[in-house]
Amino acid sequence: MPIFIDVDTQVDFLDPAGALYVPGSQEILLNIRRLLELAGRRRVTTISPMCAHVLDDPEFQQFPPHCIEGTSGQRRYFDELPQLPRRVWPANAAVNPSDLVLESGHHYIAQKRTFPMFSNPWLGGLRDAEVFRGIECVVFGVATDVCVRVDVLDLCAAGAQVRLVTDAMAGIDAASTERALQEMRAAGAVLVTSLEIERSLDGGTSSR
Repeated sequence: MPIFIDVDTQVDFLDPAGALYVPGSQEILLNIRRLLELAGRRRVTTISPMCAHVLDDPEFQQFPPHCIEGTSGQRRYFDELPQLPRRVWPANAAVNPSDLVLESGHHYIAQKRTFPMFSNPWLGGLRDAEVFRGIECVVFGVATDVCVRVDVLDLCAAGAQVRLVTDAMAGIDAASTERALQEMRAAGAVLVTSLEIERSLDGGTSSR
């Protein structure tokens, strides 16, 4: 069974009125929802790295302020999904060795102050403990040429088998998105569609 990694699917990125809307995100919402519903239906462990910024974060020197903790823009767009037991790991979480596990059929929200999902202490601890080595990771979200790129390259370096869901991702810039896709493929990521993931987990059937 794979795990799903749902990158930065937050209101500020996916809503046209959001602080840092990623172009094309509205077109991928249906596929993101289907993947998250699939995770709940098939009890697929899901990790949702998500920005949780404070007002003076250094990242705001590069990008406009966005996803500030406690604001509506910081919420996950489909916050109710997947319908699985949930645990939240704050960006400054204290992590014990006994915490470095991925329980089957759970949803983990991992908050972060900067790009890489592994900047979250719990996720960083899992990587250092080689928990991701050999695991199939189905990755989707935004932005393809920023956080998705960084996270996929880090997952590949950690030994994960990455499946990149191309119709459930959007990038900021067409040229940099194409470069990011080429770089991720060169690192070992395999490009798939949401329908392929759905069929693989639903035994060849699909609701579409």
